[in-house]
Amino acid sequence: MSDQVDDSRYCRCGTRLARDNDRGSCGPCQRRARERGTAAPEVPAGFWTASDQLRDALDERHMGRVIAAYRNHPHHTVLLSQEMVAGWMGITQTQLSRIESGEPVTDLTKLIRWAEVLCIPEDLLWFKLPRPRPSEAPPAPVGSPTASAVPGILGVPLTDSAGPPADPYRVIAHVGEVVIVAIDRRTFLAGSGAGFLVGGAVMPLASYQQVAPEAIEYLAAQLDGYYRAEAALGPHTVIPSVLVQQELIRQFLRVARGPERHALLRTSVAYAGLMTWLYQDAGDLVSASHWANQALELAHRVGDTQLVRHALTNKAMICTDQQDGPGTLDLTSAALTDGNGLCAKVRVQAMQQTAHGYALIGDRRGADYALDKAAALLVRVDDDYPWFNACRRTPGYIEVQRATCYNRLGLGREALPLWEQVISALPATARRDKGVYQARQATSHAQAGNPEAAADAVTHAVTVARETSSARLRQELHGVWHHLTPWHDHETGRQVKAQLATL
Repeated sequence: MSDQVDDSRYCRCGTRLARDNDRGSCGPCQRRARERGTAAPEVPAGFWTASDQLRDALDERHMGRVIAAYRNHPHHTVLLSQEMVAGWMGITQTQLSRIESGEPVTDLTKLIRWAEVLCIPEDLLWFKLPRPRPSEAPPAPVGSPTASAVPGILGVPLTDSAGPPADPYRVIAHVGEVVIVAIDRRTFLAGSGAGFLVGGAVMPLASYQQVAPEAIEYLAAQLDGYYRAEAALGPHTVIPSVLVQQELIRQFLRVARGPERHALLRTSVAYAGLMTWLYQDAGDLVSASHWANQALELAHRVGDTQLVRHALTNKAMICTDQQDGPGTLDLTSAALTDGNGLCAKVRVQAMQQTAHGYALIGDRRGADYALDKAAALLVRVDDDYPWFNACRRTPGYIEVQRATCYNRLGLGREALPLWEQVISALPATARRDKGVYQARQATSHAQAGNPEAAADAVTHAVTVARETSSARLRQELHGVWHHLTPWHDHETGRQVKAQLATL
């Protein structure tokens, strides 16, 4: 009987798969994934052997070339863009380009995830795909039908001795591979720490005394998705779910030892940095400062100079939000001490924040110099370093910082062409960012004496502010009103005032 179970194949939702099903998921799950636009299309059985380029890439064990060959396969009626396939994989187009053209990826977690996204038959791979047994992959709880349809739910429906609750979580929204869920805190804290939910199935820990490395890898892999979710949905939707992950990490740290503990501490630094940013965007600088201090302490516990300097830069961002130029410069100066030993990403982060410090004290020359230094380093940034940062993922990143500094300096006319360039390049998913940039564009128009254009930009930004509840965006919009002071009694000023009143 046990041999029969071992040979059986199951979908992540727990449904037994037919023997000729090489997709790794059942029909209903495939349809739901396609409806969300997050899954690869079905391909015929001969797809994987019909292309010499694809066969060669598989033989070379180079997943990047496999993906490139997949995109260019003659079966597709049109070439699949890097942007589209990157969306399926939960990464950016820039990252996919580097994966396709760079050295072979050896990270098993990434290889497994990408192979599952493209539904590559396991017999063609050079590594094994994990396949949960029925006892490890029960159907999603009653009342949560969405759970089995998503590729990676980050919730923790832990159970107590009385058995699983009827509704341990509820799905709020999903962005890429990250799903925002509401979970009952009592349910979470009642659990023993025996597992956490992945794709509707509980991933067990190795034991009650240690933490499975797969759990740590999965937590770290979700960071990018949370940042994308926040950019699309605003901070208030995302904060509760991330707090659950932080609590999970805290519980794991009680029992983790050795390399697993070190990896967990690094992951905790990254999540503390994420919480810092979420509370900044929510307008709660007290909570943001708390999490920034947590990130700095954890970075020291890890003993990683790069993480310590990254945490100092996060604290400098809070000073910038508080309009404290000297405080910003103090922290970025500390972050850049012995700067030649820092990785490019940390140096770019610190240099662009230095520019904001200079702008706050009215020093344009210092701001431009710092941004020019950051721009020269941008091509050396490695986005795979274990924390998220927008410097290679935000289109026109340096232009955004420069235009913002020019606004701070009252140079709106010089900022306008930069805002036009930046806003036109934004993807549709960056709703919050687009709203913030449009509000800053409105400030530039007001400084340049274009009140009608400022009012138009305010109208667009107000719509985004209602959708995302971003306090940062609302603060930017109310700042526009100050710059429109000469037109407060004009029709344009009254229109803007009416728009702002809706917030």
